[in-house]
Amino acid sequence: MSNEWDEYAEGWNKDPSVIEYAQHALESLLTEIDLHNLSVLDFGSGTGALTELVSPKVTNIVALDPSPKMINFLNAKTLDNVTCISDFLSKQLIENNALLKQKFDLIIASSVCSFLPDYNSTLPLIRSMLKPNGIFVQWDWLANSEDSTMGLTEDTIKTALLKSQFCDIKIQFPFTMKSSKGSMPVIMAIGKNAIKDK
Repeated sequence: MSNEWDEYAEGWNKDPSVIEYAQHALESLLTEIDLHNLSVLDFGSGTGALTELVSPKVTNIVALDPSPKMINFLNAKTLDNVTCISDFLSKQLIENNALLKQKFDLIIASSVCSFLPDYNSTLPLIRSMLKPNGIFVQWDWLANSEDSTMGLTEDTIKTALLKSQFCDIKIQFPFTMKSSKGSMPVIMAIGKNAIKDK
């Protein structure tokens, strides 16, 4: 099963900006959440830049990404407490995969949600994999308007999280990435699953 992201995998694994983004994401995560003893899902893990940083601080991580080549690079890092799945997130995958059915304390998504074909329909799937009071954290490029072709606006994220029945929503702007094209601010959103699934 190939994927459009496969062609980026090798460069992604070595890209200094990907590594820097992950380091900033971890720093902002640690200011909000004690990772000790948590079970984690890294949704859209890519080659594992953030997975690798979070791994020593948690009990276990399931890394999910639809790109087999990205997952191959992550597997090659042989992280003891990380299990990888290369597939697209769907209700069927959750129901049929024992690792995803187990429920997580924390789900992280670093620079993933704005690239999803349907962000709004993905959030309920993410929430369904959280334990009661489990936490979802996403980082994305901050878009200035709904018409932007890259990133998500604060309103888009907040509305989508509320619609998907997340609570205690917190929005932050923890860091900015600099490039030859200028500065790109990052938005971080935190939502809690306070609903027990039937």
